[in-house]
Amino acid sequence: MKALQLVKPRQFEAVAVARPEPGDGQILVRLEKVVLCGSDIPKFVGLWRSLSYPLPVGMPIHECVGTVDGSRSPRFRAGDRVVAVPQGDQGLAEYYVAAAAKAVHIPAALAGTDVNLLIQPLSTVVYGLDRLGDVAGRTVAVVGLGPIGLLTTWLLRQRGAQVVGIDPLAWRCAAARRLGAARTYDVHSERVLDVARQGEAWQAVDICVEAVGQQTRTINDCLTLVRHRGQVLALGVPLEPVYAFDYMRFFRANLDLIASVTPPDESYMERAAELLTGRDQELAFLLTHGFGPDPAEVAEAFTLYETRGPGEPLKIVIDATIWPESG
Repeated sequence: MKALQLVKPRQFEAVAVARPEPGDGQILVRLEKVVLCGSDIPKFVGLWRSLSYPLPVGMPIHECVGTVDGSRSPRFRAGDRVVAVPQGDQGLAEYYVAAAAKAVHIPAALAGTDVNLLIQPLSTVVYGLDRLGDVAGRTVAVVGLGPIGLLTTWLLRQRGAQVVGIDPLAWRCAAARRLGAARTYDVHSERVLDVARQGEAWQAVDICVEAVGQQTRTINDCLTLVRHRGQVLALGVPLEPVYAFDYMRFFRANLDLIASVTPPDESYMERAAELLTGRDQELAFLLTHGFGPDPAEVAEAFTLYETRGPGEPLKIVIDATIWPESG
């Protein structure tokens, strides 16, 4: 089968490898489309400490849609269209293996729209927000308005929260307002209090969601934006194993710090699919760019995501329904 391999940072090559075989409780998926995730970028640029290159074939992609080609799970049969997380994040291949517990059927209502590509990332948000309890009527600041921060903004509004969005890119702030944020600040999070003092006074929020990750600064900013006995939800994927942390602020303010990553089972993707059903027109604008599976195109897609422009990229799609003959 055809696949891509990241042979060194920023360089993909087309390779031909044997088609994998599913084991017990697994499915074999023929890939259709993927979307990039912010957590894929450090692996592309060479900043993920535990990796050595070349990476295993198909890495680093995990947000995938495809059709079941073979199944060793009673939940799936050949021909089912699914969202399925590849084993080892090895999704850049014609075929990949996934655990049945990391896969869900695509509802008929979402079968004809690429919004089904949002099922997996939204499931991560569902799981994280569940850990906060009832957010109805509470005020929430979302720091970082990339795709995860925007989906967080949208779901918080669906659950009745009042949302403040914070991101230095004005076009991301505009997207957050489109999804229900009551107000936004297009500055880095450490400047929010200073900017707020120039107008109305900052009202400390009940909850602050850190949706940036990959650096150590913003988690401490969240501690200053949240009220006494408030909650901080860490959604952004870290790069560094150890953070300099304002423990005194955390301790004296009696804060709750909640980390959330990787839903434990497929029920969260099922719930995400239900939430997206009928909302494709509302959320389709998050899918901003499309590329093919040619190695140079895929590298261009990753670079666009990394640099956040031009063209105001949010979710970037790679269409793998037709592979280059040279692969």
